[in-house]
Amino acid sequence: MMLYGYQSEEELIQNLIDAGCGESTVDRVVDCLEQGQKQKGLLLLQKQRKTLLDGIHKEQSCIGYLDDVLNEMRRECT
Repeated sequence: MMLYGYQSEEELIQNLIDAGCGESTVDRVVDCLEQGQKQKGLLLLQKQRKTLLDGIHKEQSCIGYLDDVLNEMRRECT
């Protein structure tokens, strides 16, 4: 299996886990790499990245709404 800069499969797996990939995603990516299907593995990781980014955008939106409420309350308190 091509490890793409990782010294071991365990290191690659740990990096995927640290990146927020679930067990199923890790298994599928490793399977793709073992089968020489780099493009398929890349697509899986791009999907994971999009999922994480969508979550960040949702959280940013929530923070924006909360800031609006805080600002309104502060204005009324002064």
